[in-house]
Amino acid sequence: MSKKFLFPYEFLEVNWRLWSFIAILTAGFGALITFPVAEISGYIDPFYSPTVLIVPLPGLFRLTCYAYRKDYHRHIFHHPLGCVNVERGEVHSQPYTGEVNGLFQLENLHRYFLYAGILILPFFYFDFLHSLTFAGGLTFRIGSLVLLANAVALTSWTFSCHAFRHLVGGNIDCYSCVTAGAARKSLFDAQSWWNSHHEALAWISLLTIFFADLYLRAVSAGLPVDLRLF
Repeated sequence: MSKKFLFPYEFLEVNWRLWSFIAILTAGFGALITFPVAEISGYIDPFYSPTVLIVPLPGLFRLTCYAYRKDYHRHIFHHPLGCVNVERGEVHSQPYTGEVNGLFQLENLHRYFLYAGILILPFFYFDFLHSLTFAGGLTFRIGSLVLLANAVALTSWTFSCHAFRHLVGGNIDCYSCVTAGAARKSLFDAQSWWNSHHEALAWISLLTIFFADLYLRAVSAGLPVDLRLF
């Protein structure tokens, strides 16, 4: 007999992790919308180029990322718990039903959100180049370095994705049976190493995009943080 899946787990029960998570997201995105920076001194805020135009797509790409799923499945919805700590009152009363029931089915759209994540990457590099040449010459400042680090972090996280790993070779059962199988296997092995760092890259890229936004807000406020390197 199949077990009915309830989403989210014990929703009517007060869950401080869930509500604090919602409060942080609401406050963060509320601040971005209420106090936009957009562009200052040749710098284009990564939240507005062009993420603000399609924010639901990269947002859902990150929300359905396997690295984040592990955290909110375990710690917010308790579905499943990584392990049971009796002292915290945790029990395996909620059977794990995977991602085939309820709203968790939406997580399977992650592979399609990947395409949106890849498509917006060139804009972050354009923002970096624009910061170098906005005044007509070549000027490299700390803010340019911040934008470049953010672009590289987002690229590393995107291409270390599990869904991208499937595209480059995870969908092949026999490499010797396909054209250029050896090359595909080499690419798959390289991406597999990259993929092993996916969780760390997920959090690093999240921090860099927020840091870039905060840095540009500091520049906009007139703080002496943007030194010219050459």
